[in-house]
Amino acid sequence: MEIEIPMATAASDSNPAEDSTPSIENAAIRREGRAQTQKMSVALLRQGGIYEVRSASGGIYEVDVLQRTCTCLDEPPEGGGCKHYRRVRTDIQAGLVPRPDGKLPDTTQLALTDEEIHAIRSAEATIVKQYLLDALLARELERAQLDQEIHDLEFLVEVLLEVGVSEGYDLNESRTPLPDTS
Repeated sequence: MEIEIPMATAASDSNPAEDSTPSIENAAIRREGRAQTQKMSVALLRQGGIYEVRSASGGIYEVDVLQRTCTCLDEPPEGGGCKHYRRVRTDIQAGLVPRPDGKLPDTTQLALTDEEIHAIRSAEATIVKQYLLDALLARELERAQLDQEIHDLEFLVEVLLEVGVSEGYDLNESRTPLPDTS
């Protein structure tokens, strides 16, 4: 007896097979969330858009914002960039680091306040949290399905042992043939 349990997440009611495999869109959301929530230090290394990103774990990466490249091992999907690139982009837009041409941010232009930057990073953290909750729900549903399969198999073994004993067969010994049911 096979029980069908849908693998829908809190965020969507899409195909279960699709939910179990992270989509490029989900990967981009997670990458953006990490870019905004993880502790990183960004500095202009040299004019032409070359920035240095130091992560809290001690990693040092070189990001070229014009070429959209980074020295990290992440192989981002087209159009998004790794978390280091995304962080540099955000910090440039927020006026936290010099522009790619080496000039300081234009002070007449409205730069984001610390509160606005915190709000952006908090929103991204909420997205990451929701993704993790969705992944946890999917795993719990998988576990429930496996528990049901185990229960069904245990029941089947009990029935087979009961039938074997009542018919005079010892199913625990491999040399005793099972009755022909055809």
